[in-house]
Amino acid sequence: MKKIHVLLIFLFCSFFSFSQVLNLPPRSATALTGSQFVVTISSGSLSLTARENLIYTEISNGNVPDFYRNLVLVTSRAVISGLNDSVTYYVLPDYLAVGCDTNYFLCPMSPMLATDIADLTGCTLPTRKMVNDIWGAATVKLAPSPITPGPGMTTVPVFDQHNTTVKGQRNAVVAIFPLGNLVSGDKKDVVISNLIYSTPNRVVIYGWHNTSGSPIQPLSNVHADTYMDYSHGIRLIQNAVVYHGTATTVKNILQSSTLNPMLSDEGVITTPQYPYNTAVTSLNTPSAFAVTRLNATSIKLYVANDPDVTHYKIYTSTDGITYSAPQTLLKTSLLLSGLTTGQVYFVKMEAFNQTYNVTSAVSEVLAAVTSADTDSVLVVNGFDRATAGNTYNFIIQHGNAIWNKAKGFSSCTNEALTAGLIDLPDYFAVDYILGEESSANETFSTAEQGLVKQYLQGGGNLFVSGAEIGWDLDHLGSVSDKDFYNNYLMATYLYDAPNAGTAGSCYTAVAHTSFYTNDSVLYDDGTHGIYNVNYPDVFAANGTAVADMSYCSGTENGMLHYGGLFPSGTAAGKLVYWAFPFETVYDGMQRNSLMGNIIDYFFGTNVTTTIAEENVGTFNVYPNPSNGIFTIETTGNFPDGAYTIMDLTGKIMVRKQLTQSRETIDLSEFPAGIYILNYKEHTTKIIKN
Repeated sequence: MKKIHVLLIFLFCSFFSFSQVLNLPPRSATALTGSQFVVTISSGSLSLTARENLIYTEISNGNVPDFYRNLVLVTSRAVISGLNDSVTYYVLPDYLAVGCDTNYFLCPMSPMLATDIADLTGCTLPTRKMVNDIWGAATVKLAPSPITPGPGMTTVPVFDQHNTTVKGQRNAVVAIFPLGNLVSGDKKDVVISNLIYSTPNRVVIYGWHNTSGSPIQPLSNVHADTYMDYSHGIRLIQNAVVYHGTATTVKNILQSSTLNPMLSDEGVITTPQYPYNTAVTSLNTPSAFAVTRLNATSIKLYVANDPDVTHYKIYTSTDGITYSAPQTLLKTSLLLSGLTTGQVYFVKMEAFNQTYNVTSAVSEVLAAVTSADTDSVLVVNGFDRATAGNTYNFIIQHGNAIWNKAKGFSSCTNEALTAGLIDLPDYFAVDYILGEESSANETFSTAEQGLVKQYLQGGGNLFVSGAEIGWDLDHLGSVSDKDFYNNYLMATYLYDAPNAGTAGSCYTAVAHTSFYTNDSVLYDDGTHGIYNVNYPDVFAANGTAVADMSYCSGTENGMLHYGGLFPSGTAAGKLVYWAFPFETVYDGMQRNSLMGNIIDYFFGTNVTTTIAEENVGTFNVYPNPSNGIFTIETTGNFPDGAYTIMDLTGKIMVRKQLTQSRETIDLSEFPAGIYILNYKEHTTKIIKN
């Protein structure tokens, strides 16, 4: 059995910062209550393995009461080398439960499952001495409530019966001792002991103290490890501790020939855990995550839950090249604070398991801006293909170009999008990086297509760039893929690579509309430090979409833009689609200029959203975004009729007659967010910061 060695000094800092918080994801508002969960596991035909799998799923997803989140400090003492000594550690305030504060189920379980959950949360189980010390420290000492022995005592209905009794006892004193106070006396403990190994496959139990302090249950291993009854409880103890200023663990102390008396009355416990846990030997590289602006000095990270991960090592950079030493943060507390306002921060991370000291490979790079204003652009990196030149950090080119135009941004992986960690409608514009992503990795999966369709139907602004999108979706794709490409990316694929399909024969796009202010765009042939774009798509623009640039030949389209309703849309959206990757444009000034044109199209020149009607006049809304005060300015024949403003659910917030060429809209009383302004047949998004 592997020993857990003394932790590095960065864990010492992490321990002090977050040691009082149980390392589980937040509880979902839709999670099962304790009573509902009892129903799901009450079937007599449900096997022990199936039942415990359900328990593990609920707990690993964070379905525990909120008052369990804050652990309680306990001190254990002993005479060490002739001197009084002590160590403090953090414990769960009550026995492990599933559910919410008002409806939870104290859940008996096997030592196999208890060990898995302890490993998941960076915890251990207590020893006999620790159980005694916890009882002594408890502010709520409940009297044991035994049930008459019988065959039903190992069944879920009896578990639930006892749970009701114990909760009644706890509720009787909750006004004096609110939830979160340390409780003891309501259950026996499954404990760590040398008896685990004296007879194979046994559970060791102890405790259930009377109010006088004497335990009903002496230390015992008479039951098989598959046995549990209503009286068994699981008390989690945070494994990480600090002893005389040095970071160590409960398990290290139990294994120490000199320090063990502080936590053990059995002497050294050579293997201070049950032999059922599967050691974590490797971790998946983080793939579903987002880096978002929280406020002017903070960035928050969201990562899809991985049960094997206890922490993340976070690296930051202000140029995307040189990174700081990592900060090690609990996976439930991924916040970077005290940052400089108005700065792009590039972030990469490694998954980390504290218990086994295992670290994953480093992730791709994302970024966010600590702007004083709410960010308005989301960058989605969908370029996962392991192709020559993919450095997984093209947020550098995209992010810097967006911020050059003074637009704040956050970013995420496409996996984070489909995992629901971040929502497209929260952002006024989206920049989708697809590089040389192709059919092997999917440019837009079915799930991504659905999210992008909804975004465009609701009036979103989307910039997409990538060299193989048409090849994947229109040439090789399904009926739904073709529909997405033809009707939402507004293009029909013609062939692979300009100059009639000759790979690598053209690395210039020439403007033939006024959309771009530059005459030509140069993209990388592999000699400019990014990567060689061998096979950019050639397409025809569909419907009223406008082809803006052609490749070298002058007749093969590679860029388009479109503004208007998309199929089944409720508000006019905008699209810019490039058939070669934005990040491969050189140099940086050229990229900035092109991104500036795209942002002007989405947001309106000089932060004014403009809708023009031929031979009639213009209808402008500015500044956009704003702090809640907007101006409507019209020319020509517009000032005649009513306008409405609704939120994204379709609720009308403002309805007013437009009677003059310049009027003020006041949304100060409404929450920050995106609103839809409708005037006659014209629709535009406005953003309140």
